[in-house]
Amino acid sequence: MGPILVFGHRNPDNDSICSAVAYAHLKNVTDPDGVYLPARLGPVPPETAWVFERFGVDLPEEIAHVRTRVRDAMTAHPVTVHPGDNMLTAGRLMREHDVRALPVTDADGTVRGLINQQILAELYIGETEMLGFAKLPLTVGELAGVLGGTVLAGEPATRLTGGVLIGAMEPETMVSYIHDGDTLIVGDRVRTQPQALEAGAACLIISGGSQPDDGVIELAVARGAAIISSPHDTYATARLVNLGHSVGGLMDPSPLLVGPDTLLAEVAEDLMDSTHREAVVIDDAGRIEGILTRTNLARGFRRRVILLDHNELSQSAPGVEDAAVVEIVDHHRVGDVQTAAPILFLNLPVGSTATIVAERYRDLGVAPPDGMAGVLLSAVLTDTVLLKSPTTTATDREVADRLASQLEIDAIDFGLEMFRARAERVAFSAADAVNRDLKEYRLGDLSIAVAQVETVETAEYLERSAELSAALEDLVSRRSLDLAMLLVTDVVREGSEVFAVGKKRIAERALGIDLAAGPAWVDGLLSRKKQVASRLFESAGA
Repeated sequence: MGPILVFGHRNPDNDSICSAVAYAHLKNVTDPDGVYLPARLGPVPPETAWVFERFGVDLPEEIAHVRTRVRDAMTAHPVTVHPGDNMLTAGRLMREHDVRALPVTDADGTVRGLINQQILAELYIGETEMLGFAKLPLTVGELAGVLGGTVLAGEPATRLTGGVLIGAMEPETMVSYIHDGDTLIVGDRVRTQPQALEAGAACLIISGGSQPDDGVIELAVARGAAIISSPHDTYATARLVNLGHSVGGLMDPSPLLVGPDTLLAEVAEDLMDSTHREAVVIDDAGRIEGILTRTNLARGFRRRVILLDHNELSQSAPGVEDAAVVEIVDHHRVGDVQTAAPILFLNLPVGSTATIVAERYRDLGVAPPDGMAGVLLSAVLTDTVLLKSPTTTATDREVADRLASQLEIDAIDFGLEMFRARAERVAFSAADAVNRDLKEYRLGDLSIAVAQVETVETAEYLERSAELSAALEDLVSRRSLDLAMLLVTDVVREGSEVFAVGKKRIAERALGIDLAAGPAWVDGLLSRKKQVASRLFESAGA
């Protein structure tokens, strides 16, 4: 089924990334049958990088979308054959594993072609003409192996290069069909056997397990010919001779090749509308990774995801509408994500998604490792602005105390250290300030975006207010917004400088401020969700 992706919202903040990583860890511990992979939908905030370095936790990989890829639907580790294997081996593998096609690979996994049931069927259909060995030489030993027969004369290493005939006619008639180097399938016709050898046959296949006279064996040895005794009847022997040809000589040398991360939608049309019934999945070095068949497509596979710290399509990964959402853990208002079946939906009025994740650890009886405890604590502190935000609940404080106690640190001191480390790491960029932690809201017909930056000092931002306003103007233009806002939150002074571009009157009415002269300080403004978004909704009548 493939792994389940666990990720937060676009433009991820510390809570979004930390909660996803910790929840994926918890799921892997409590669900050993599943594989849960944390991911992120954007760059790593500087405080997050600092926290993960401090606690020795690996940052999650960034993903661009959750649309179904070839690797999500393919059959991984498919059964393969080598070019030197015979068609009988290929056919038996198809039957044994109930598959219709086999990738042909070298010993190192490099793909050379594809063999499928269609090619096998053509062998059977064309068996009346017998393929012969002119284009596909076969050694006496290889032929005997396919037949399950015994070499009675000749060298097993001798290569057969002529045609193949069935000796079912009178000897006098038959010899006119034989050319030097041909192979003749014959039963216990004692007159036919020596005459065939004298006519130039390079190999006799005697069907039905019959044994030739000593004189025939001596004649074969004298003429450098081979004799193979086949345990099968003439019909079965003839079929097996055709199946003795090497896979490399009969395979499709130019199958449809695709990469594992190719979007499934891009491959599906080629697979359904072309002569190809299968696509071979290869890595960048051309080595086998899987096979994609029409049967795979018919299963309608969708990537499975768990959403953390959001439940709105506009904030989620591109393609999430086509994915299978199996869980949601969030502390925001209920959005517009819809599911086809009931799911676990944890949505609690607390200050941080990390608080919910930490409580899940406790509820399930799992002690978080110090690394997970560290990232969870950092997320609680950033999302509640050191437990000062009006969104902070008693549960947030209890969780912060519990995690800090486990780590033997002071929560607030750790939080201040984290915010200072962020300030030291950030090469201040107006565009980054506006876009790094940005959330969009639909308020009726209005489209509004609110960005937030937490800092220990707002002076630098005020000095560059013109740059920040220009970045907000660009945001309004690019996303066709009615209003764009930036909250520069001072975690020490416990308030925010509010920047706005667009229909400023909306922000002024919601927050009771005047933005005519530029940014306005709002004492005690710490929470985007509770103190800004909620007031914007009320002001707009949403």
